[in-house]
Amino acid sequence: MATTDSITTAPGLTSAEAAERLARFGPNQLKARRQSALLQFLSRFLNPLVLILLAASAISAATGDVTSATVVAVMVLLSVILDFVQEHRAGQAA
Repeated sequence: MATTDSITTAPGLTSAEAAERLARFGPNQLKARRQSALLQFLSRFLNPLVLILLAASAISAATGDVTSATVVAVMVLLSVILDFVQEHRAGQAA
């Protein structure tokens, strides 16, 4: 490989090498992976911050502070819904 200043000149694959690699490895493409909308939504609850907030909400409820528990749980639910909607729309646009 010859280097001149910051320019690298290297020969590429020959057509025969490219055809052989295409036959051996297949095309260079990602496989589309679709999940159901319900699984996508539920997977948002596996976020560590969401789990910590839900645990805090449960602890608040267990200690008798139902108002705080409800506020935290509703905020978590709204956050998860917003995250899901944005991600779903982005996936549809792509």
